Amino acid sequence: MPLSLLLLSGCYYAEPGSEVAGESVNVTTGAKAAALPEVEVQRAELGRLTLRRQVTGKLRARREVVIRSEVGGVVTQAPMEGKYYAASEPLVQLDLAALDIAERKAIVDLERARYEERDRLLRLGTNLQPSDSARITDLARANIHIQSGIPEAEMALEEIQYRKSLCSITAPFDGHIADVVVQTGDLITPGQQIGALIDGGSLEVEFSLLEQELGDLERGTTVYIQPVTNPARRIPARIDIINPRVDDGGLLRVRAGLSDQRNTTKLFAGMNVTVALESKAPEAVVVPKSAVVTRSGRSLVFVYDQPSGRTRWQYVTILAENDDEVALAEGVTAGQLVIVGGNLNLDHDVEVALAASVDTLNL
Repeated sequence: MPLSLLLLSGCYYAEPGSEVAGESVNVTTGAKAAALPEVEVQRAELGRLTLRRQVTGKLRARREVVIRSEVGGVVTQAPMEGKYYAASEPLVQLDLAALDIAERKAIVDLERARYEERDRLLRLGTNLQPSDSARITDLARANIHIQSGIPEAEMALEEIQYRKSLCSITAPFDGHIADVVVQTGDLITPGQQIGALIDGGSLEVEFSLLEQELGDLERGTTVYIQPVTNPARRIPARIDIINPRVDDGGLLRVRAGLSDQRNTTKLFAGMNVTVALESKAPEAVVVPKSAVVTRSGRSLVFVYDQPSGRTRWQYVTILAENDDEVALAEGVTAGQLVIVGGNLNLDHDVEVALAASVDTLNL
């Protein structure tokens, strides 16, 4: 084969700007130009970073009462643990047989005393002349009333009826009965505990904070409850009670009522929960957390210089951070374009291209 044909077969002509195997070809020098690295940018803004921290807490019912019997007796109706009882609905009933007998006897005694009063008045009126019967004075009638024993009989009947009322214990408010320790047929004594009534619609979370952790938390601040059994669930609660005394361990007791008591499904008093607290850091330049990278043990942010299309790294001092953003005390000014994507392997003063996803119209 002629030498000229061999030379031609090893040559390839490309138009300026054409690509070979996806790479740009410089026809003047014959060198292949590498594609520019793509980056994503976002504008740094001035603001107050939301700080989040978590503490452990416990749910409790704001309305919870221990049910006790004021009298002794045999239980004829016991409450069912876990059952919902409406206000004034019977919880416990004690045997009334002995008190029923005592009540009937007291009624008989009262009727006998009233008979005695009438008899005394009749005898007094009989001893007087008909024209003097009107002379029975109020004082005489009062004396006869006392002598007949009516006041004592009335008090005895009232006492028995009151004791009968104590044998029927009703729910003081709507709620579920818990911790029942008696059953039908038990003989209980005065003051013995029956159980506890819990109003599930009055749940609150109680937790403790170190005095220096209180920060800008105050009454009315919203916190979020996350049950240990379901961490993905976030239930808002509003701080309404801060104990004004710091205990010996330097802790403040804080209580927050659930903002929406209808959102209490599968929440129970005594349940352990995580309390997510949010507060605001001082005003500073805020950038996405992905904008901060570490080089040689120091934190820096790559800034995109829009006129030149090149990068500049700037060392920064971090003031505060959360899961998504970082507040910077120095190093970046509000309004600068910081690189938030494609910055892991960047270097200083490198020409870059903006990713197609970047909205250049708003830069």
